[in-house]
Amino acid sequence: MKWRPGRGALLVGLALLVGLASLSAVSSVYTDALWHSSLGYASVYWSRIRIAVLVQGVAAAAGAALILGNLLLVSRHAGAVRVRRRFGNLEISEQIPRRVVLVGISVVAVLAGWWLAALQFGGGSALHVFAWFRRVPWGVEDPLFARDAAYYVFTLPLQLRVIDYLVLILIWSGMLAGTGYALAGAVSFAENRVRMSDPARLHLVGILASLVVLMGVRFWLGQYELLLDGDAIGGALGYTDVRVRLPARKALAMLSLVTAVAIVVGAVRRSWVAPLVAGGVLVAGMAVGGIMAPALVQRFAVEPNELARETPYIRWNLEFTRRAFGLAEVDRRTMPYRPTSPARLAELSPQLASLPLWDREPLRTAYNQLQSFYDYDRFFDVDFARYVDADGTPRQVAVAVREVDQAGVPEDARTWQTLRLNPRYIRGLGAVVTPAAQKTTEGEPVLWLRNQPQGAALQGAETSVQRASGAPPEVRLETPDIFFGEATRDYVILVPGREEEFTGEAGVDYPEGVRLGSFLRVAAFAWRFGDKNLLFSGEVSDDSRILFRRTIGERVRTLAPFMLWDSDPYAVVSGGRIHWIIDGYSATRSYPIARRHRVQGVGDFRYLNHSVKAVIDAVTGDVAIYDMGTGDPLVATYQRVFPGLIRPEEELPDALRPHLRYPPLYLKTQAEILGTYHLDSPEAFYAGRDFWQIPVAGGNGRGSTYRPDFAVMSLPGERPEFLLSVPLVARDRENMTALLVARNDPPRYAELVLLELPRDQLVPGPGQVLALTEQDPAISERLSLWRQRGSEVDLGQMLVVPLGSSFLYVQPFFISSEDQERRIPRLEQVVVSDGRSVSMDTNLRRALEGLAAVTSGSGEVTLPLTADAGATELGSWPAEALELLDLADERLRAGDFAGFGARWEELRELLRSASAGVEP
Repeated sequence: MKWRPGRGALLVGLALLVGLASLSAVSSVYTDALWHSSLGYASVYWSRIRIAVLVQGVAAAAGAALILGNLLLVSRHAGAVRVRRRFGNLEISEQIPRRVVLVGISVVAVLAGWWLAALQFGGGSALHVFAWFRRVPWGVEDPLFARDAAYYVFTLPLQLRVIDYLVLILIWSGMLAGTGYALAGAVSFAENRVRMSDPARLHLVGILASLVVLMGVRFWLGQYELLLDGDAIGGALGYTDVRVRLPARKALAMLSLVTAVAIVVGAVRRSWVAPLVAGGVLVAGMAVGGIMAPALVQRFAVEPNELARETPYIRWNLEFTRRAFGLAEVDRRTMPYRPTSPARLAELSPQLASLPLWDREPLRTAYNQLQSFYDYDRFFDVDFARYVDADGTPRQVAVAVREVDQAGVPEDARTWQTLRLNPRYIRGLGAVVTPAAQKTTEGEPVLWLRNQPQGAALQGAETSVQRASGAPPEVRLETPDIFFGEATRDYVILVPGREEEFTGEAGVDYPEGVRLGSFLRVAAFAWRFGDKNLLFSGEVSDDSRILFRRTIGERVRTLAPFMLWDSDPYAVVSGGRIHWIIDGYSATRSYPIARRHRVQGVGDFRYLNHSVKAVIDAVTGDVAIYDMGTGDPLVATYQRVFPGLIRPEEELPDALRPHLRYPPLYLKTQAEILGTYHLDSPEAFYAGRDFWQIPVAGGNGRGSTYRPDFAVMSLPGERPEFLLSVPLVARDRENMTALLVARNDPPRYAELVLLELPRDQLVPGPGQVLALTEQDPAISERLSLWRQRGSEVDLGQMLVVPLGSSFLYVQPFFISSEDQERRIPRLEQVVVSDGRSVSMDTNLRRALEGLAAVTSGSGEVTLPLTADAGATELGSWPAEALELLDLADERLRAGDFAGFGARWEELRELLRSASAGVEP
């Protein structure tokens, strides 16, 4: 064959493309293996690789065999393959050797099989196939077919996927076979007719008949799909589905088999009458059984007697939906609502000392103004947690982690060395902890844990951690470095000899990462990140370590992609270091009979279970995933697939157990479901009576739904505990109907309590109380005055607090400057209401006393609140003064008179500032 330059260039270009793609795949697999190995999960990674290769390989082999068999039939029936060449006026017909033809069709079959297998069984599909082999029973049978739920979650989706794959294989085989017969002349078009040889006709008809058989199998499996895609009330299974669509799909399955036989018989007899008649009956059956008959039965048999027809199916739907979303065992309590009297308010007021007054967004803004010492310091999120005082009293706190925002690095300093190697810019440092119920005299958050600029106090670290003496014992931070967080996205490199710049002590919690121990590793990472600087940097050595996948979400999603992970991890301070905790959910769209529900920002599912939690060390990046003991069959299945990845609940460290929180996303989803599915009566469900909804948020969050709130408060008749709650109001109205509460404290973690209100009383909801607040003349006048002075008023979300047999509504008001660069929100006022009257003052105690006075009609009422509630404005200066005094004494005993003088002067300035800010 004569070599042509154009053909050579094409082959070279194709080889380069294949080589580059292969190199990218190899570097990705290699670096991923190193990353998993650094975390101790190498076996999990290689198991996933083996599963993907095995499943896709078996599917590709089966598909290639089917395609090859069809192509071999074509080559046998079509005879010799010839190529015609023209040399001037001479045309030569040259036969291609059979071995070349066999090699060619084998290559085509293998490539087609691998490609189609990748379409159907690539990515996460391979894992789902393997999960089917390791599945565990759910112990829940559907009431129609008596099949375990595992069939619908694991088996049915796999059966449908296999059927679809075989359909693709047959369609592709038919296209290749038809093309082969056409090229060989066995299929031609002449005189407005398609002419086929007998072998070609029988072969192509056989493929067509096989497709019709697969369609029949698909119809047969479609009867089980009805339990996942019903067309009745609530989008679930109904009367028409069971009485019409179900038998119709069985009948269509039988008709498909008859049609397939008719097609084969017609091809053998050279008559298209039987196939056309059978095909017409099948199409008519699809139209009648799939569209017309269900519509007629629904219109004339169901709608006139819909409640009677649908009642048993509504009961199934109620039962299976509640079970699918963890609502089968809710502790439902009827709350005999009575307005709070002043005497009752005085009796219950000590329970209110720890109510949170700070909202996330004002706190985040305040932290970024008060505790961001450099332009690249950022607090991206604020989370609520609780700690226990030395006397055992739970205290709710806000926790925020200081991370690095590399966008804040000065433009002239944004070099590769700065962003990838410099200890100052590659990790965050420290955290802020604030008691959620307190403020300073200036209306700013009290800082139990904070950072202060210290120069070189920690051998090059920019800040040192300061802890207020009044903070709970566990609120201490000895290892402040943050290498892994919510916003630490880019890879960085740790250079040997710089450990002291991170921790202040060599070798203490130095992140492991992946060691760049050879040129091969460096080259692989350089290729992965498309960064040539890794290859040529003189500071990168074999002992350097690379950290990547540093965001919490990316780490857990890479390790366990089969779980659904919350978008909002939360930070806790425990054991002198920061840990991230993120909630993981088991989710599926294949749970039978249950209603399909859209989870905001995640997707729509028929089953959702808060089944695991992952703990990530902010310094080392170590990840541990724990089963939360919900008995979830999906988690049990994946524990079989990946032994050692998901650890039993008993292995969760005792120090972290008090920091477990019920996921707000999950509670909000449950509240949305419960708004309809709290009903036990099919009649009430059908009529749409007494439906609930989450109210629209008040304050500056108007237009969005109310978010679940954490608070240390008491359920009626019980002790204070850390609770997560969300109110529910009547649909399309504002009166309150219930309060859904999730417990967070062991040993009753994750228990749900539903406080239901009497239907014959109008209990005001958050929206009505907000309207009552804005209509109050004194409050309205004060708001107008603030706004006229150029201040921005932020209304925090209203907290609904169960108080005996009534509710207390608490809402903070924040004032800040309109200048965004200097904006520091101040907790200016607190509004409280019992649903009838409102009171506003500078702190919770005074606001409650004002409410009691208004309710009683007297001029003044003093409530016996605890010392903490009475001192919410005292601020943190006493603790800071005591701490400075202790430091001064320590310097004096050490003979450091200069240090003693410096601390004494700081103490003097603190007392002078405090005395100027304290109210008389």
